[in-house]
Amino acid sequence: MNIRSQIAKLRQQTGTTQFNRDVRAISDLMDELAAEAAGGGEARKEDTLSAVFDETTAPTIRSTSK
Repeated sequence: MNIRSQIAKLRQQTGTTQFNRDVRAISDLMDELAAEAAGGGEARKEDTLSAVFDETTAPTIRSTSK
């Protein structure tokens, strides 16, 4: 496999990984909102989706209370 093919493959994998992280963040947010609407769970402090996504791209792992 030549270097251009390897670079293209790595770029595609990187894009897919970021997409999967975004989907996971949206799914987690929806789960939290559903729990809050049902009367359980704790409300998120962030008010915007960009704040949520900034949190998911940060190198630290967010702890969840269950």
